[in-house]
Amino acid sequence: MNLIRLFYLIFATTLVVILTSCSSTSKKTTGDVVEDKLKTSQEHPLSSKELTEKMLNAKNRQGWSEYVEIANQLWTQTKAKDQLIIEQEVWQTLKAIEPNAMHALRTDQTNSIELNDWLEFVEITQLHPLLQKQALIDSQTFNPSAMFNAHLNDWLQQRLNNFEQVKHVAVLLPFSGNFQKISLQIRNGIIKNKLTNLPDLTLSFYDTSNPNLAEQLYYDAIENGADFVIGPIQKEAIQALEQAGIEDHKIITLNEASLLPSFNYHTTTEAKQISTRLCLGQYKHIAILASSTGSDSRLGLEIAELWQQFHGKQVTLKNYPAKKPDLRVALASITNEKLSQERNNNLRWMFGQKLFFQPRIRQDLDAIVMLGNSRQIAVFKPQLQFFSLNLPVYASSKLTPTKLYQAKPVKDLANTIFPSFAAALKPTELNSKFEAFGWDSLILASKQHLLGANICLNEGMTGRLSKNGLLYDRQLIWAKYNRRGVAEVLKD
Repeated sequence: MNLIRLFYLIFATTLVVILTSCSSTSKKTTGDVVEDKLKTSQEHPLSSKELTEKMLNAKNRQGWSEYVEIANQLWTQTKAKDQLIIEQEVWQTLKAIEPNAMHALRTDQTNSIELNDWLEFVEITQLHPLLQKQALIDSQTFNPSAMFNAHLNDWLQQRLNNFEQVKHVAVLLPFSGNFQKISLQIRNGIIKNKLTNLPDLTLSFYDTSNPNLAEQLYYDAIENGADFVIGPIQKEAIQALEQAGIEDHKIITLNEASLLPSFNYHTTTEAKQISTRLCLGQYKHIAILASSTGSDSRLGLEIAELWQQFHGKQVTLKNYPAKKPDLRVALASITNEKLSQERNNNLRWMFGQKLFFQPRIRQDLDAIVMLGNSRQIAVFKPQLQFFSLNLPVYASSKLTPTKLYQAKPVKDLANTIFPSFAAALKPTELNSKFEAFGWDSLILASKQHLLGANICLNEGMTGRLSKNGLLYDRQLIWAKYNRRGVAEVLKD
């Protein structure tokens, strides 16, 4: 019986062979060819050396879908302990693609799914550290089988957690001469921040009263173990460091610099901040009354230019002498009192008798910006009543109380709106604006790795701290003097 079954089996097999040989030869489709290649690859897998060569060849040809596919094959053949090396190689290679080429690659419809996953992962790793960590976690959650989530993701997260912490900060300040008082206040602010927030941090101070010694003191600080430097503040000392070719980004100078990171006591964006705030008020025509001091005149001109250039609105800009100003004349210059007086003279001549005269109120002004120190503005404010100008009054950061939150009320500044230091609007242990400046310089030294495009630190005592290229800056806090003359945060 078994023989009969064997006979029929042989007969059937022979018949299939004969029929197959008699049939016409069919052409293979593209899918069949790919399938045959895959079968061949499975039957005769390439060695690690061959895959590495093919991977390099694909990289040189910029055949990125093929490059990722071959890398995945090589990764599969590699021991788990060595797979991270391949993941890092692919990540570094794709990350190095030029921006224009990367943009074109991301929009290429012929990309493999694996390549698109890698491109998305590369984009994640280029995010700011604060955003990158959560994005890496999300990638592991939603795409757990991806090659880069086997080892590379954890490695990157660990690297984020173990960023290089600043342990020793050197401070270069002149403790004698013209900058002595300022330097002592800055030093006090730095020390207060260290004692409050960074008890394990080492601080060392170097006296740069002689700017010619700045370069040597800088190198002394580095040699003595400092991994970050704050200062100097004199322009001559900063120029000495720049001329010496120092390009270290682990330094924050405390005055204007061209080649080194800098953090200035005066923000460079105050005019923009003020004009932006005025724009929120939907004003059409503003008047700017600025003192003749250089800083006030420049600020007034910048605000006026921004107001006209970017907002396309009207502005009246007038200056008053900083020394012995005639306040009546100064205010009259923006209220057109002269025209009102001329009308009064004409009417008096026509009727031949003395008339009761009060300057006519300007109807086209929506707000006034007064630029000067707090004493000048405090004298100006009551004068507005004479002209019956019931308009919003804005000022500059010069109205920030010198003694910050401990300052006495100034009733004549009531209802004045101005950009201020945060430390002037809440209880702190700081006693001056330069102490707040010193406090923030240490924040930047210890947390500069957290700053990035459109990302700021809200904990600053001078405002919200930010970084743009080599410039550290602040977004001032908007404040208003209440009816008692006490500065408080402006409620939007």
